[in-house]
Amino acid sequence: MDDRKKRIDDLEKDKQEARVSLDSLLENFGENLYSRTKDLQAEFDDIVQYNIYLKDIAESNSAIAKVEEKNRRYRELEEAIESKESDEKERSKEMSIIFTRLGKALLDNTAYDDYTSLFREQADALSSKLESLETRIKELDNKEGGNVFSWIGKSAQGLVLKSFLSKAQESQEQLYHDIGERYTDRGANESGGEAQSNEEIAAIQAELDKLREISRTAQDELSVLKDEKRLIAAGFGADGNPQKQIQNLKNHIGQVRDDLRVLYRNFGAQASGIMDAEIQPERKYFIDTIVAAEDGEIIGRAGRLHQSIFEYDKSIGKLKASLAIDEEKAKIEKYLRMIEDKKKRIAECEEAIGDIEESVRESETNIQELQKEL
Repeated sequence: MDDRKKRIDDLEKDKQEARVSLDSLLENFGENLYSRTKDLQAEFDDIVQYNIYLKDIAESNSAIAKVEEKNRRYRELEEAIESKESDEKERSKEMSIIFTRLGKALLDNTAYDDYTSLFREQADALSSKLESLETRIKELDNKEGGNVFSWIGKSAQGLVLKSFLSKAQESQEQLYHDIGERYTDRGANESGGEAQSNEEIAAIQAELDKLREISRTAQDELSVLKDEKRLIAAGFGADGNPQKQIQNLKNHIGQVRDDLRVLYRNFGAQASGIMDAEIQPERKYFIDTIVAAEDGEIIGRAGRLHQSIFEYDKSIGKLKASLAIDEEKAKIEKYLRMIEDKKKRIAECEEAIGDIEESVRESETNIQELQKEL
């Protein structure tokens, strides 16, 4: 590889590093200078734009904070609703167990025969069925002897009977539950004497009343939480997914910051005296009023970096020109060889043409001699 190409690559790398350093220096310097203009009445377009950008970023950050707060609250509401619904499910299970206890207690208490008479026949039938199944299973378990086939038949029969027993127990539990639930729903009020003589049922009803009161309060709280969640969700629906909103706002802030960096670099370049464009007198005077003595070191570094970039460009340009000259020279040598080759081919063609012309003349002479003999 040509050493000059490697040298160009090295210079380009050095130039890029110098450019990055200069841009960073100018951005920081320009940002510092703009911060000094906040209390000044300066009617320059870039300063107006600078303040617009800062306001835009502040408003966008505020918008992000609001969306994040709404999103946080939405997640908080989801968790609270899920927790309360889970608690409510547990209360429902607990109430179901208490309804079953109440139904059984009502059936067992003759003071409530007027109410339980509607279910007595079904309850007695289930009790008889359960007693019969339990007896048959016990008899089957106690049965001994027989061959392997008898044992297999006994096991299969036992499984069927236990399945029937399980279903009958479930039906009995459901009946007790329905009796207890319907009793509480009808709002039955025991007479004073009955209430005193049936403390168990009164205690069970007290448990149910307590749970129902807790459940009503929880339902009211759930309703409030769900309403708030719906309102937030409706806002998200109108404005879009919260994560997408946040990302769009962050992207916008990123673009504004890029625009700000351009302003910073330009202002830093103007203050450092390395701006390519001519600066108006009023602008120069304004810059002189805000540049401090301690900025001299920064301005000096910016000037040196700017000069080094210029030198890199100059060296790169010379090397590229040198390579280009060599390339053009190589082209000229190539073209000259092509011309020489073409000339050689032309000479060979001219010689061939001369030979052909001589052959033509000889043939014409032969024709003339032959015509004399005709």
